[in-house]
Amino acid sequence: MITGIVTWFDPERGVGTIAVEGTDRRFAVRSSDIDGGGRQSLRPNDRVRFTASDELDGARAIHVWVP
Repeated sequence: MITGIVTWFDPERGVGTIAVEGTDRRFAVRSSDIDGGGRQSLRPNDRVRFTASDELDGARAIHVWVP
């Protein structure tokens, strides 16, 4: 699993981005990809763990877990 920080998240649209610390890599995230922590939304600066998935429209975070 990859560790990252939520850079922004729009709870109304259910989308946002996660940055991997120490790199310039960013991953799109959807609320439907949040698996753990009992939450359906994220907040900026949340520390999360996730699996990376390469989609046709870019890198996406899946199986997102909020410790």
